[in-house]
Amino acid sequence: MDFIGFGAVLWDSLVYVDYSFLDEIGIEKGGYRAVDFPTIKAILDRVGADQEKKIITDPGGSCANVMSNLAKLGSKVTFVGKHGEDNEGYEFMALLKAEGAKTYSVVDKEKRTGQVLSLITPDKDRAFLAYLGAAEVLPAEVVDEALIRKADIVHLEGYLVANSEPALWKIFEVADKVSIDLAATTIIQQHKPVLQALMKKHTPHILFANEFEGKEFAGKEEPKEIIERLLEYAETAVLTLGAKGAIAATRKGDYHFEKAIKTNPVDTTGAGDSFCAGFLHSYHREGDIALSARLSVQIASATIRYMGARSFRTSQLKQLFG
Repeated sequence: MDFIGFGAVLWDSLVYVDYSFLDEIGIEKGGYRAVDFPTIKAILDRVGADQEKKIITDPGGSCANVMSNLAKLGSKVTFVGKHGEDNEGYEFMALLKAEGAKTYSVVDKEKRTGQVLSLITPDKDRAFLAYLGAAEVLPAEVVDEALIRKADIVHLEGYLVANSEPALWKIFEVADKVSIDLAATTIIQQHKPVLQALMKKHTPHILFANEFEGKEFAGKEEPKEIIERLLEYAETAVLTLGAKGAIAATRKGDYHFEKAIKTNPVDTTGAGDSFCAGFLHSYHREGDIALSARLSVQIASATIRYMGARSFRTSQLKQLFG
């Protein structure tokens, strides 16, 4: 098996809103806030009552999105996720399986499957409200060590550090190689000491961050300084810079900047996850950061041309980029 991913089982509800709506509910553009189910339901009901707003529902979850795209690219992957004992949870896993991934369910009989409301602003940025539900905690005791050892690389989403720190430590200790996406600036603000201690003891194979996450984690402002700092914690560091492109570098001294592809975005949800998948798939096979960054940028560009975090199809690569 090439990859195994541990992450949240979450359904995404996507809707276009104006900036004033974000002000009304008290969240900043690009922000993330965990809420309870009544809160997210009330906001969904409010949005749904506006006939001019159309809510699109898709499977999501950062790590699951990465596994989905890896499977489409031809990697052999398994996704481990915790969901409720409900139709939403089982349907989520069935859809991922249909995309080519093997799935391993951890079922919570008390909490329902999680939901995320993605509020897309006029500039195609997003703000997130999340009811994590069953996905809130991944107990360390459900982490299958034998399953981990079957994978070449274990991919993790940084969100796990919030409520599943023991499981995160266990995975890092058992896995041969780990790749981790820092996930969100709020996660880093709240849990940076733990993340840094974990990575100092168990060095990740690959560390992914976007520009804002990188600044928060590294305490630096310039991309090159951020990359240098990230490499203190990982063998390979990848920093995405949005419309400016991406940088990949290794401790061995390899350094590559890949410019972005000019794209008219429809929805940027899942762009970072698509980028991760492209880099992991290529780097695992070729070991070349330049080739891997190029494929990553292409896949991210293809993804944001359509609504939904998993809109990418491999046929797009030939259609768009030859």
